[in-house]
Amino acid sequence: MSRAGEIPLEPPLVRAPSTVPAREDRSYLGYIAAALAFALAGGFALATWMPLAAAGAVPGIERTPRLVQAHGWLQLQGWAGLFVAGMAIRVVPRFVGQRPVPSRATVPLLGLLAAPLVVRLGVLPWVDGGAARAAALATGWTTAAGCAGVGSILAVTLWRGRRGSEAWRLFVAAGAGWWLAWAPLAAWWGWRAADGGGLAPAAFDDGLAWAVMLGPIGNFILGVQSRAVPVFFGRRPPGTRALAGPWVLVNAGAGAFVLAMALEGTAGARAAGAGLVLGGAGLSWGLPIAGAVRGRAHRLRPRARPAAKFVLAANLAGVAAGLLMVAAGAAMAAEGSYAAAPLRDAARHLFGLGLITMLILGMARLIAPVFAVARTESRGAGLREQAPFWLLAVALVVRAGAGLASGTASYEAWMHAAALAGVLAWLAIAVFAADVLTAARNEARNLAAIDAAALGGKR
Repeated sequence: MSRAGEIPLEPPLVRAPSTVPAREDRSYLGYIAAALAFALAGGFALATWMPLAAAGAVPGIERTPRLVQAHGWLQLQGWAGLFVAGMAIRVVPRFVGQRPVPSRATVPLLGLLAAPLVVRLGVLPWVDGGAARAAALATGWTTAAGCAGVGSILAVTLWRGRRGSEAWRLFVAAGAGWWLAWAPLAAWWGWRAADGGGLAPAAFDDGLAWAVMLGPIGNFILGVQSRAVPVFFGRRPPGTRALAGPWVLVNAGAGAFVLAMALEGTAGARAAGAGLVLGGAGLSWGLPIAGAVRGRAHRLRPRARPAAKFVLAANLAGVAAGLLMVAAGAAMAAEGSYAAAPLRDAARHLFGLGLITMLILGMARLIAPVFAVARTESRGAGLREQAPFWLLAVALVVRAGAGLASGTASYEAWMHAAALAGVLAWLAIAVFAADVLTAARNEARNLAAIDAAALGGKR
């Protein structure tokens, strides 16, 4: 039953006079498909090729710095950004009792978000001179327009929606604000990269990457989890007071990285170190409260429970990332330099491959409608549904371990371990993509079976 002010949507088995006949917006599938395409053809593919090129095992060693930046942004803007944007635009209106965002807004916005990713993958790493400067500017400004669109939709939806004091609203509101802030930051990146002939300064690029991981991405991770995940594990959703501290720390950390982007030398390193300490403390404190790091998701149906282990693993990886961030950030702040590189590398991949990627795969299976309908099939979770978890788990251990060992192991060994992790992660995403395709193909048949069962039950 709906609460006052909510819009009851129309699930397959509900036929109530009060139901608003709001047709399900399926454009979220386009965002998922685009995220998977850029992950497979871009981010995770470069995670394999780039370290091998850096080690001289495959062609491209002279392009390594450009490939590093392309890899990072294809993962953040393409894989994580598109997935988070698509699902946020879908679920936030439902959280606040608003109608779905119409496809006439979501589909053009998807094109605007995807355009700079095509340039990042197909043009920017491979050109020099004036072409590289033009590509950098085009990337920055189109990214800015797409981020402004996402932030505007979410901000307007929250403003028009049902009011409340739930903790998730803190994070979703901050996340919408950070999507809006990402717009000028992306334009700034384009200007700095154009000035560098297509390559942004390493410290500047790294600061922006951490600001995006904590701001637009991290806030939605904590917000959506705090609303749904405790319920899966039989706990009450946390209140605002319980998550106010982590919220302040995560957002202060993102802000410190923005400050670091504007500074140089010792001051910039210390600001970035403060960002790591603040953001890491917020994650390691907030994730066990907003999500789950132990227990059994007994409130889920048996068919859905295997997805919960993605959530547990993601949050454990996020807590580990947070602790390493604190340690690395303290060293940077104390020394006034970009110290503790092994800790920062391991933390970055525990955050990106662990918290973000594991959580995307788990929460997509739990809240995306295409998977909800697929769970009505009588078969249990098979090997193909289990494989992405184990592939990602091994990839995470290998990649984080390689980062921690990078200060003592040979450069070639580090790069080859990173490439192995890239192969395993690519396979995990490929298997997940096959599952998405299968679920989408079977959706109409499963919905017809649900309707037939409902009609049969009325006789």
